[in-house]
Amino acid sequence: MPGQEIWELNGEHYKGCPFKIVTRQSANFLRAFNFYRQGYLPNQGGWIEQSAKMLDAFEVIEKELQSIEIEKQRRREQFKR
Repeated sequence: MPGQEIWELNGEHYKGCPFKIVTRQSANFLRAFNFYRQGYLPNQGGWIEQSAKMLDAFEVIEKELQSIEIEKQRRREQFKR
C-alpha cells in the first residue's frame, strides 16, 4: 500500500516515509548545506567561525550524498552488463 513502505534510516526501520522524524534543526542544516555548496557560509567569516554542530552536519550530509552517488554509479554499472 503506498505510504506504508518500510524505510531504513541509520539502521532503524520506519513504516511510511521517515520525513516525520526530520527535525526543524535538521531541515535548517540541509538548507544551509545547499547555500554552502553555492559558496555561502551561514555565519560571517571563514569555516573556523562556523559552529561545530553545523560543520559536523555538513560532513554527515556530504558523506551521505557521496554514498548515494556511489550506489547510483554501482547500479548504472550493473545495468550496463
